Amino acid sequence: MKERILESALDVYLKKPNATVFDVAEKAGISKSTIFYYFKNKNGLEKELLLYAIKKFTPWKGSNLEEAVKKRLRLVKDNPELARMFYTLINNLNKTDPEFVKDVCNKSFRKVSEILKKEGIKDEDKVTVLLLAMLDGLAMYNLFIDIDVTEFEDVVLKILRCMKEED
Repeated sequence: MKERILESALDVYLKKPNATVFDVAEKAGISKSTIFYYFKNKNGLEKELLLYAIKKFTPWKGSNLEEAVKKRLRLVKDNPELARMFYTLINNLNKTDPEFVKDVCNKSFRKVSEILKKEGIKDEDKVTVLLLAMLDGLAMYNLFIDIDVTEFEDVVLKILRCMKEED
């Protein structure tokens, strides 16, 4: 039931980032009290939804750098509303539990940094910030202007190849 609620919440939040618990309950075909049985409150639901969405949509797990960048850009192209949903959830949760948001962001950051280090990228922490800023920026532009973000794969990868340590 918990996964059914999270899938319903994902669907609702993608369409309406500031959704209510009632919106999620309606989509799942259950009562609000059932949601509160599994999640203490809306904040708890949003925390679990953020973690669920990260796990479901992460391109970094088990991928090399090139595969991960391509997966991320295809995901952005196919699901443009993901960027808005992630931003809204992170923004909402940062108001109520900034330590949770900091922890989630740090874990994601470390995962990307580890991949960059394995790929021989020098200054992997700084490059991680730049890479994520590029990918997040493309995701935001994808929401508002008509671009094919997958056309940027080669450029992003070329920039990253330039950052590899020289032997």
